[in-house]
Amino acid sequence: MSRSVRARGWSLRAAATSIVLGWAGVLAVGQSPKPDPDKLAAPDPAALAEGQALFRGLCSGCHGGAGRGGKGPDLTDDKWLHGGTDADIAHTIQNGVPGTTMKKLGDALKPDQLRRLIGYIHSLARSPSESTWKPYIPGDPAAGRKIFFDLKGKVQCARCHTIGGEGGRIGPGLDRIAARRSPEFIMESILEPSRDIAPEYETVAVAGKDGRVLTGLRINETNFNIQLREENGRFHSLMKRDLEEVKVLKKSLMPENFGDLLTVKELHDLFAYLMSLG
Repeated sequence: MSRSVRARGWSLRAAATSIVLGWAGVLAVGQSPKPDPDKLAAPDPAALAEGQALFRGLCSGCHGGAGRGGKGPDLTDDKWLHGGTDADIAHTIQNGVPGTTMKKLGDALKPDQLRRLIGYIHSLARSPSESTWKPYIPGDPAAGRKIFFDLKGKVQCARCHTIGGEGGRIGPGLDRIAARRSPEFIMESILEPSRDIAPEYETVAVAGKDGRVLTGLRINETNFNIQLREENGRFHSLMKRDLEEVKVLKKSLMPENFGDLLTVKELHDLFAYLMSLG
């Protein structure tokens, strides 16, 4: 689920009131609801509870239980990539976001459920349970950028990742990564890259009948062949009839020892640079 602009100044009561009043017209015209502060109805706990239940079942796996992000972006801040009206949020939920973990949910939700889910998402921006996670020390984004693009340095991130069209294409592109992932998830991905691997970046090992073994990123696979790219960038298209085994590895191509290779300052400089990509 993609971020949308926070409805600034809204209280939980206002969000619930919007649900009570009905958002069908709002979703149709693409405008954010503007409740009259002098005519606020009582909150509807049942509607919020249903919205919360829907969020937990459909959204929390990527956005976190409190909506503060993980594999998906933080839904409680003001960085919304795909529009901030209720119509925008509904469109994102119903149609998904190609190339991300945000899948189409249009067939899974009735109109009333969709409105209540959106109401609960609005309430998250006013939730008092702020995340306590913070980086250990402040970092220097400029120094972090040098670390990222140094192809002779300790970690050589740009060999696999692209930013602004510069870098390799083995790993995911990192443009606007700070708007797409939570800070805690970004740091975790640096230190524990194998902890959460997106299906499109699964590493596979293939063993040929000729005894050759190749390990790389699976680019494409059909019933007859498999294509993969090694860490050095070399591309292979292999016929399955020539293979003894294809095995999906629960391990990222990204090295697991960045915590050992980088000093504490270097690690936080690199993190600060990634967090500047919003």
